[in-house]
Amino acid sequence: MFSNGSSEAKTLTGAEHLIDLVGQPRLANSWWPGAVISEELATAAALRQQQALLTRLAEQGADSSADDAAAINALRQQIQALKVTGRQKINLDPDIVRVAERANPPLQGNYTLWVGPPPSTVTLFGLISRPGNQPFTPGRDVASYLSGQSLLGGADRSYAWVVYPDGRTQKAPVAYWNKRHVEPMPGSIIYVGLADSVWSEMPDALNADILQTLTQRIPQ
Repeated sequence: MFSNGSSEAKTLTGAEHLIDLVGQPRLANSWWPGAVISEELATAAALRQQQALLTRLAEQGADSSADDAAAINALRQQIQALKVTGRQKINLDPDIVRVAERANPPLQGNYTLWVGPPPSTVTLFGLISRPGNQPFTPGRDVASYLSGQSLLGGADRSYAWVVYPDGRTQKAPVAYWNKRHVEPMPGSIIYVGLADSVWSEMPDALNADILQTLTQRIPQ
């Protein structure tokens, strides 16, 4: 278990069900929307998926023009820097775990929990000039976070994706002709992906795999 941004794991024994893990008094002030629990075998699979994605992007870059290859390489470097885990899709809020049906499963296997305080940033990711963290501003929408960025070659100029801290994803229209007000919550990732009109080699599949990897990112 990693809590409050600590890089040192704390081992908990005797946790037979999920509530035994998330219901600990020392975690009472944790920010559960961004908490992540992972399982050992799923983590191994997530790491294999990340490596396969990096290989596909390297192959895509090798077959592209110089500008497109530079954009793909920039995206590949960002993905390579991600620390991923085998995230389990389950609500970790103790109040939900205690009362909701089938919300308190037995813990069979080796699990790791990441939990901490509310984040204060939004992460910009993908085919943009300056990826990285931006301060979270209440009321600010996706298009506004991206307004100071230049898009790299092959970037989708009409849509971005929001990866919320709980693992949900949402497609956000950001162009002048389709813009809609979509607000990320703190701890979200805003991903600018590959444009259908530029990449003929299955951009939807690549974008989907990148989004899957982003949902498995270990909280910062």
